[in-house]
Amino acid sequence: MTKKNYNINIYKATVIDRMHHLDLGLYDHQITFTCDLLKSKYRYLILNKIDNRLANIPRHSELKIFKNEIQTANIANEYQNLIKIMIFVLDDLTEDNDLNKILIKAYED
Repeated sequence: MTKKNYNINIYKATVIDRMHHLDLGLYDHQITFTCDLLKSKYRYLILNKIDNRLANIPRHSELKIFKNEIQTANIANEYQNLIKIMIFVLDDLTEDNDLNKILIKAYED
């Protein structure tokens, strides 16, 4: 009998339902953690950069733009809109390419 090697990452194999992700408050935690991480490394100026990027996203009929500061998001509708655009907001946000890749991967997954 041969031993089979199963390299399955359960976290990558599990599909997350976005609404349940919102209902459980996980996306709120993800945004808060990201902001806290960036603040600890770049201070509050990085949040201004994020808010500026959010405000400058071109308008589209099916995309409701989040106009408030990122840390004031508090309802599911606002988080739903943030889910759609956070990858673009975080793209090349910092000079640290490794951190950029980690953040994009976290929001992409």
